[in-house]
Amino acid sequence: MRKTFKIIMAIFAIMVIIVVAFGAIILLDVAAYTATGLQTLTPTGISIGKAIVIYDPGLSGTAKGVADKVAVDLQTKSYTVTLAGIKSSAAGTMTGYNIIVIGGPVYAGGLASSAKGAVESLGLNHDQGAKIGVFGSGSGATSPEDIAQIRQSIPERSDETLQNIIVVKIGSSEDLNTRVQDFVNQLVS
Repeated sequence: MRKTFKIIMAIFAIMVIIVVAFGAIILLDVAAYTATGLQTLTPTGISIGKAIVIYDPGLSGTAKGVADKVAVDLQTKSYTVTLAGIKSSAAGTMTGYNIIVIGGPVYAGGLASSAKGAVESLGLNHDQGAKIGVFGSGSGATSPEDIAQIRQSIPERSDETLQNIIVVKIGSSEDLNTRVQDFVNQLVS
């Protein structure tokens, strides 16, 4: 009887784990679909170019905070910036921009699937010569392994259109202002 009870409890625990895992996957996907916002930031002086920052906010909204900061930093560098949720109408059109930034949360070491999809579609849908940046936001400090895993989200292409992408991860324990300024400085240089 005791052995049967242990087996039933083990099966029940496995079923709970499976339900929680599928629930988390569904919630992560729903979070991406809520990112339909669109905002334009104009510089105080003359605009020297156009930039778009496309983001998946994630469940915690941390990636949205990073995207906001990237957009403001680009605006202060005299760019007209479109800040667009990953499911907004602007996210589907990545032509006409000097700088393109795509970002989202890092889950289980990899970039969120919606952000991966945006990076993959970028290969076919952007102006040659545009500077491209990809960011991931997650917990802890950034390690070289984090960057390597995010970089794996970038499709390999023989024509080298996506070879010079600037990739960063900004951890929750890191100084957001400094990390974003470094990222933006690499994009505008």
